[in-house]
Amino acid sequence: MKAKVITVPEICLVAPSSALAELVREIAAARHIDIGIYTGVLDEGVRVAGELAKQGAKIFISRKGTAALLIENGFNVAKINTTLNDYLRHLNLMKQHNGKLAIVEYISFLPELRKLCEYLGVQDAEIFSYSNAENYEICVHNALSSHPSILLGGGESLPKEAKRLSIPHTVVENTEQSVNLAIDTAIQLLKVQKDEADQKRHYKIQYEQYSAVVNYSNDAILSIDAHGDIIISNKRARQLLKLAYKQGGNIRETLPMLDFVQMKTSKHVMLNKIIKLNDTILSVNEMPIVVNNRFEGVILLLQDIRDIQNSEKEIRLHLYNKGHSAKYDFDDIIGNSERISRTKQIATNYAATASSILIVGETGTGKELFAQSIHKRSARCNGPFVAINCAALPKELLSSELFGYEEGAFSGAVKGGKAGIFEVAHGGTIFLDEIGEIPPETQIQLLRVLQEKEVRRLSSDKVIPIDVRVICATNKDLSIEVQQRRFRMDLFYRINVLKLTIPPLRDRREDIPLIVEHAIAHLPAKTQKRILDYMDVLYPALDAYLWPGNIRELLGVMERVTILLDNEFPMTPDIELLIDMPSETAAKSPSAKNGIANGHSKSTAKTLDRDQLLNALIQNQYNKQNTAKALGISRSTLWRLMRQYNLYDL
Repeated sequence: MKAKVITVPEICLVAPSSALAELVREIAAARHIDIGIYTGVLDEGVRVAGELAKQGAKIFISRKGTAALLIENGFNVAKINTTLNDYLRHLNLMKQHNGKLAIVEYISFLPELRKLCEYLGVQDAEIFSYSNAENYEICVHNALSSHPSILLGGGESLPKEAKRLSIPHTVVENTEQSVNLAIDTAIQLLKVQKDEADQKRHYKIQYEQYSAVVNYSNDAILSIDAHGDIIISNKRARQLLKLAYKQGGNIRETLPMLDFVQMKTSKHVMLNKIIKLNDTILSVNEMPIVVNNRFEGVILLLQDIRDIQNSEKEIRLHLYNKGHSAKYDFDDIIGNSERISRTKQIATNYAATASSILIVGETGTGKELFAQSIHKRSARCNGPFVAINCAALPKELLSSELFGYEEGAFSGAVKGGKAGIFEVAHGGTIFLDEIGEIPPETQIQLLRVLQEKEVRRLSSDKVIPIDVRVICATNKDLSIEVQQRRFRMDLFYRINVLKLTIPPLRDRREDIPLIVEHAIAHLPAKTQKRILDYMDVLYPALDAYLWPGNIRELLGVMERVTILLDNEFPMTPDIELLIDMPSETAAKSPSAKNGIANGHSKSTAKTLDRDQLLNALIQNQYNKQNTAKALGISRSTLWRLMRQYNLYDL
């Protein structure tokens, strides 16, 4: 566990004596100033200050030798000055004392102290000076060994030894005035330190901002002075122009194709100038620096044309990542019937090509599911998949959605214009659902886009190259639409290079149980069992139904079944509640009338054991339709029994 760091006041006293510590405590309390009070002499004081600095102390107050050592070790110190006046009263009293005076004092104060003794006529006095803790102890020992009758000096050892040996002793303590002055100095030092830190932080932020703008720009940036010398070059410029790091050069030599003299004389911004450097084509922006109408240099922004093209690609990929992506693969298409398996095989082969595809199928058969699966298996799988339902938009808006528009193209147009889905789908796949619903004028525009592989926004005179694969879908017979002149023949042949027909659900009824199981797979196991038990009764009706809405309709039926059974609805099997079966369909469906009414299919299924089912499959050469007919059960019931007896993979 990480140790908790205890913070201390920003101003701390490191006192060499308890008397000084008590004096500073009283003054700080009277002035309402938060000062940390700590004791420590000389080297011990330095150690104490080091620990305090780790906990947040910034300015230290101390005196004499301890203050000098703190400063020597790099701490910010406000010194409590000890003046000659502080010694004057003590020396005047001591010169009247009979015997030898021994003084222990820090070395820096030695010359002044000697002069003061001489001035006061203190004759029998010996001064012992120290510069650190070790010298101090030696000085104390020597002072005591000199047989003094009185001692003058601070620290820890001298007062203690004087008391032990019963030698008179005095300490020169600081006045309140000198302590207050030191505290004022500490407060000012702290303010200056904080101001400097804020200023440094401000300059550092500016420097980092400058560095980020310059070095992480996609542009190569050069700053040129009035003589043409390169003063600043960012990383991209050094890479592009092969310049040595922090080494200048002259623009006339580095980029001789640029007219530096013209830059100096024109003093105008020049944008998108195209130059060639070796095999690289560059776009150059020239921005002169003019002060008081005097040319002082120029900023050059250079960009590789290939970088511009890559940026355009990144923007399109960004749009793709915002939601234009395929979610489904062929594995998400449920079914093992021969019809759907063959359709998936054909679609997989189509995915390996770049040709246009026309998907034909009734509503609800999963045309977009196939389109997404083809995209995900294609070489364009990392590009966008953009889908649009051509029947869902008014004819007036369809063209603008497909091809985009410039600002002011029509009333209500978005400011700045808008990219059409062909631009958004660049590098990927565009899926045009209900292609048979587009109006004639849009058909003409679409044909041109497919032929020329470029798009022109509404109200624009510029063409934009595009690279897209087109997959179209319809539930109409477009050949009839062409005959009746509702769909252009040339567009029909352009989109109908590869054709994929999705089988309706009624042509692959054996997949119904699989789709049912998939639809309820997310439900709790208990609920799934209740639904599957009920489905044994319902399967004959599902098998006989024509399914005009195909898989979409089947999923709706399963949602009804789930809601009713999951809420313990007190129901008996009621086909009319679950399926909107037309009367003529029901009349032709004996399974629907009799199977539901008397449970015939369920009771027949219960009498079949595994051996009987296996023998029937063998006799009918594993043809499921013939086996179901021979047993008098539906294909759905056959599938359920094969799954139950683990015979489905035979």
